[in-house]
Amino acid sequence: MVSRVTTRRATADDAQAIGAVFEAAVRDGWTFLGEVVQRSWFSKGDWDELVAAHAPPNALLVATDARQGVIGYTAVRAVEGEMFLLFVHPEFAKRGVGRALLDAAHGALRAAGHVEAFLYTEERNARSLKVYQAAGYRPDGTIRESDTQGVPIRELRLVKTL
Repeated sequence: MVSRVTTRRATADDAQAIGAVFEAAVRDGWTFLGEVVQRSWFSKGDWDELVAAHAPPNALLVATDARQGVIGYTAVRAVEGEMFLLFVHPEFAKRGVGRALLDAAHGALRAAGHVEAFLYTEERNARSLKVYQAAGYRPDGTIRESDTQGVPIRELRLVKTL
């Protein structure tokens, strides 16, 4: 059960909980990538570095529950106007956590002077596409192709007026 969800800037103490959210969310939601989602992709040090890399003007924001701790997170690249990451632990999906994180990310981007936000999401990630579309994001026709853990991915660029 989720109590009141709050969002705040991540601290170094949140790094490993952020990693746990990522792993759970990827295992649950990125099955389109195949078996690679069953292994850990990042070390404990990588999560520490993620927090450090998102010092102002960037932002790494966490959603917390008083009983459960960190249950989701998002990252903003303030100079570019990009919402870079958004993950919610699957146990807390469909409870408004993602929406709270989107609102926090949009607030951070507005505070940095942006009137538009953009993000990339994998075209097979139906859950994320649905969330972003409901929040007002629309594809702008840009495609980014790369690979994740050796698996080819194709990401759509979505934009939203803030």
